[in-house]
Amino acid sequence: MRPSTLDVMLRRPSQRPRRLLASLLVAAVILGVPLALRSHWEVTHTKLATLDLTSPKITGRPLRIMQVTDVHNLPRESQRDAIVAMVREQAPDLIAVTGDLESVFTKDLAPMDDFVGDLAAIGIPVYYIPGNHENDNTRPGNTTADVVAMIEKHGGTALINRHVTQDGPWGTLDVIGTDDYYKQRGDLPKAMEGTRPDAYHFVLTHSPQAFDALSVSTADLAVCGHTHGGQVRLPWIGALYAPGGGFMPRLDKGLFDAGNAKLYIDSGVGASSPLRLNDQSQVTLITIRHP
Repeated sequence: MRPSTLDVMLRRPSQRPRRLLASLLVAAVILGVPLALRSHWEVTHTKLATLDLTSPKITGRPLRIMQVTDVHNLPRESQRDAIVAMVREQAPDLIAVTGDLESVFTKDLAPMDDFVGDLAAIGIPVYYIPGNHENDNTRPGNTTADVVAMIEKHGGTALINRHVTQDGPWGTLDVIGTDDYYKQRGDLPKAMEGTRPDAYHFVLTHSPQAFDALSVSTADLAVCGHTHGGQVRLPWIGALYAPGGGFMPRLDKGLFDAGNAKLYIDSGVGASSPLRLNDQSQVTLITIRHP
């Protein structure tokens, strides 16, 4: 007996699941390749971001600060050279390196030794504070103490819960640095002991976890990094996740009020994974003017 048409149809495997799977794979390639290429470009090309602020404590010409953060032992020499050239071209009054020059897995500081040396050779004061990756790297030659020694070898200044004065044609300036609040090592009150009331109080710290301490301080401006801006940002939403901030963090990137202080979170140069989307690698030029 010949099988009926219905029997044949029931035995024949449906083509719909295969066609659906094929369509999904094609769609993934069509969407994925451009996104992957864009992400690679954002990771490997550093842009210049700018921030303009005012303060009555700036009594002379504008104060210009270049923030460089979360470099994470950037392996691409051409990208490091481009950053140095960008800093040189902008001619800031000081350079603020706000932690995570290296990564917790770093075994060789030579790339950062060259990078810091090139920044210092511009002839602009370089200030540095450690991040969580310096604090967590215990390999000989790569500890916080080793990074501080490298900074100081090139004439830079490490500010770990202390401050220095940096007066100039902009007026009086106290430059204040803390250890990392994310690792519960920051001490802003100690760092600000003896600061001058009439001076502009500029704070270097690594993570937004310093927010509460800043909100009850006399700081005027604090700059930090750590979040990487989330690395992946959605339009109108922002970061999906940031370390220490969890999912959909409020303190992810940009300028925030912290009491009478301002906190600027820079998304940084490097990445903890080779992925950035709508969050390009960057350094920031901050200009503070008299109102």
